[in-house]
Amino acid sequence: MTDLRQAAKQALVALIDAANVLSAPMFADAADALRKALEQPEQRPWVDMTDEEMDTAVNSNITITDSRLRDGVYGVALDIAALLKGKNT
Repeated sequence: MTDLRQAAKQALVALIDAANVLSAPMFADAADALRKALEQPEQRPWVDMTDEEMDTAVNSNITITDSRLRDGVYGVALDIAALLKGKNT
């Protein structure tokens, strides 16, 4: 099975050939656009947190007292952000 990047490369070759044979500017424009898109770095798939990681982040920060609840929620948010950043860089 062909992935999207391989299909785009095949389409680029076909557009370049069509532009050379038919001398139609739309093929050259499409080939340029596709070439620029293929020059972009590939994006990695998103890696999410496991249920266990979520439980750890939540349970390690939340305190029940009203004065600490905001810090606890903020701490959870920081832990989640740090964990996801580490998994997705």
